[in-house]
Amino acid sequence: MEEPAEEPPGASTQPFPSVPGPPLPRPSAAGTGTVAATPAVAPADTPPGERPPPETAAATEETSPARSRRTVLRAGGAIVAVGLGLAVSAWSGYTVYRTGNPADRIHTVAPGAAMTLMHVSWKASVEQVDSLPGQKPLPADRQWLKIKVTRTALDAEGVSLRGEPQVEVRHSDGRVWKVLPESNDLPEEAKDHKVGTAYSYNMVGVVPRKLAGQVEVYVRPATYHVVEDESVKDIFKNAAKQKDPAQDQVLRFRR
Repeated sequence: MEEPAEEPPGASTQPFPSVPGPPLPRPSAAGTGTVAATPAVAPADTPPGERPPPETAAATEETSPARSRRTVLRAGGAIVAVGLGLAVSAWSGYTVYRTGNPADRIHTVAPGAAMTLMHVSWKASVEQVDSLPGQKPLPADRQWLKIKVTRTALDAEGVSLRGEPQVEVRHSDGRVWKVLPESNDLPEEAKDHKVGTAYSYNMVGVVPRKLAGQVEVYVRPATYHVVEDESVKDIFKNAAKQKDPAQDQVLRFRR
């Protein structure tokens, strides 16, 4: 048997498969010899159906800013919704508060004059004093005030509204000072309380000396009725149940 002839070096009897190569670069349209960019080509062994389209990367870059804008808009909308919810809640709470605590209606009284409110004529006076019996001396920058509030019932309805009023002194800058009751000359029994007779509440207070001549007396008359032979327990019980619209009426006595 004849032996096969030896092949020269570099020769092969197995044919190589033909592999397509990338296209050659083409000159630019300007003819300057600049090589035009060649689009990326998927590997030759990637099936045609799985090769990503060339515009995928560009579409992703264009979509990301739009997604970010939508996220910002959604977050802004949520913040606005929360703000509106809090505002509605606050307004609702304020409305409920004002329903039970209406804003004061101030009735201004000229210096030395009286005013009628709820079947009673009211009057107030203020006296500045340096000392009070049984009280320690005040610091040099403080001033005692003696306050007298007088009430005169004009009819039986006015007599029944004989509860003790709330009294305080205020300055125009918004500061308020409470006063303490000292004595009064109202009859203990409602039957002894006479129509047309003046009865007085005597009170004391302390304010800054430099404001003693500027503060004004504010009186909020009681709105509950004191019935003859009514126990103290029943008086407080009926006062708590009563919803008199006059509870927001306040007398301001100018000086």
